[in-house]
Amino acid sequence: MTKTRNEARRAGIRGATASSVHRIASIAKALSDRVRIRILSAVAEDPLNLQQLTQMFGLAPSTMSKHLHVLEDTGLVVSRRVGRWRYFHVPDAAEDRVVHGALQWLRDATSDDPLLEADAARRAVALTLRPAPAPEEDRQKVLFLCKANACRSQMAEGILRQHGGHRFEVYSAGVSPRPIPLMAVEVMREVGVDISRQAPKSVMSLMGRMHFDYLITVCPMAEEQTPVFPGVTRRIHWPLEDPLEAKGSKTQRLAVFRRVRDKLMTKILNWIGEPASPPRGAKQPKHRKRRAGRPPATPAPRTKTARNG
Repeated sequence: MTKTRNEARRAGIRGATASSVHRIASIAKALSDRVRIRILSAVAEDPLNLQQLTQMFGLAPSTMSKHLHVLEDTGLVVSRRVGRWRYFHVPDAAEDRVVHGALQWLRDATSDDPLLEADAARRAVALTLRPAPAPEEDRQKVLFLCKANACRSQMAEGILRQHGGHRFEVYSAGVSPRPIPLMAVEVMREVGVDISRQAPKSVMSLMGRMHFDYLITVCPMAEEQTPVFPGVTRRIHWPLEDPLEAKGSKTQRLAVFRRVRDKLMTKILNWIGEPASPPRGAKQPKHRKRRAGRPPATPAPRTKTARNG
């Protein structure tokens, strides 16, 4: 039987009402978790990425991703991609009347909540410790090169990735690659840098196949054997002793590994303009003060334009 216009209209109203009721129930379920309420408050002012949110709440990335997935499913949170990073924020008021009403109610109900006031302070710290990563295409590529790609260049790769991975895309390679010794992994772990998953690579697998903004040689042999390196904009040379050639007891050899590690840490942190924390047993190196709020300048000390053959 054909429905009359009024019957069709009433059916449409019932459908819309049921849909709204379902949405409200889904939103209420999403808001039943206090962590998700705190996340909504955190992203209400400005967008935050996963790295910043995990820093703020002290949660594993997988756990934070699950909370964000629930909030996105209900429309309480939307995201946008910048390079390879996704930023999460609450939707505009005009996008969804039901969601806007729920968010407005939440803001009114939690306006003086002491936990959310403490979260605002954590948010400021997270933005300082985890600055927004540059889009991948804007990060400068850095290649550390040494004889064996076993110690010095591997250490340097791990240090720069740990302290400047949001600004630099980091690689390392060797003229004659050798396995990474356990002592190198051990001394890097002492300063909170894990290089156990890094692997030695031949410089021939990269030469002429990628463009690098910086080539940093960390041993005299690598500097001598690559006088011309196609696809490199600037070269820097940091000649350091080879820990693999250390002699004596394990304690004596570990001391050499630590000495090279500490020199690399100081050089790299000075280069990127970051304050250095003293490694275990080491003295705090001196650094020039920067004006608060000013980002470090693009690193380019002691460089020379590469000859591209």
